[in-house]
Amino acid sequence: MTAYAIDHVSKVFGGRRREVTALEDLCLTVGKNQRWGIVGESGSGKTTLLKILAGLMSPTSGRVQFLDRDLSLDDRSAMAALRSSVQMVFQDPRSSLNPRMKVSSIISEPLRSPLLKGRSDVPEDPDSRVREVLEAVGLPKQAGDLYPHEFSGGQRQRIAIARALAPRPTILLADEPVSALDVSVRAHVLNLLNNLVDSFDLTLIMVTHDLAVVRHTCDNVGVLRRGKLIESGSVSQVMNAPSQDYTKELLRAVPTLATS
Repeated sequence: MTAYAIDHVSKVFGGRRREVTALEDLCLTVGKNQRWGIVGESGSGKTTLLKILAGLMSPTSGRVQFLDRDLSLDDRSAMAALRSSVQMVFQDPRSSLNPRMKVSSIISEPLRSPLLKGRSDVPEDPDSRVREVLEAVGLPKQAGDLYPHEFSGGQRQRIAIARALAPRPTILLADEPVSALDVSVRAHVLNLLNNLVDSFDLTLIMVTHDLAVVRHTCDNVGVLRRGKLIESGSVSQVMNAPSQDYTKELLRAVPTLATS
């Protein structure tokens, strides 16, 4: 099954006097359970694409299909299916976690969404699900009684990942999920994501400027430049034999992830 089919999607911002094209005629197919990394420099359109896939933004032209439902038709049932099946992990856990809420409330908040009403895989007792996902991300159950500021940056990102996993999504969208973390903990968080994608049977789409992150986590990669998808394929294919000079430039800048 296809998770996403992106068909000639463009996104233009602005009005008549000044228009900015964030995405141009983009085509991409993401299969179920695949791991895709979308790479490019700042302003390449990565985050715009992720917002469209999350249903937070509509394309100016083109079609987006999610699990064979056409999101471009403004179909309420298609959008409801998207929002009950897709979760996001954001770049900076300090800004994505409510500092006034305890961790248990942060994680259980998505479970109260009306979109999940009637789903058999959503427990009536949210506390049990909170304990389950805390354990899955390597945090003790006592963490639920604390506030985000009582954790390190890497631990806060684990909490954000636990929150995304709580409603049992089928697709995980990640926006630069380790760029705000210390180099020493990045590989640990990426290893965690790898394990969780397998354990929870997820499709992963991650945007990043860092090809080292893609190599560590993804099976497929798409390279964006100025809103255009200039190259895509398996990670091994693109990284071992890139066809575009821009991709070669990105590869020359690839750092080594700390694993100690």
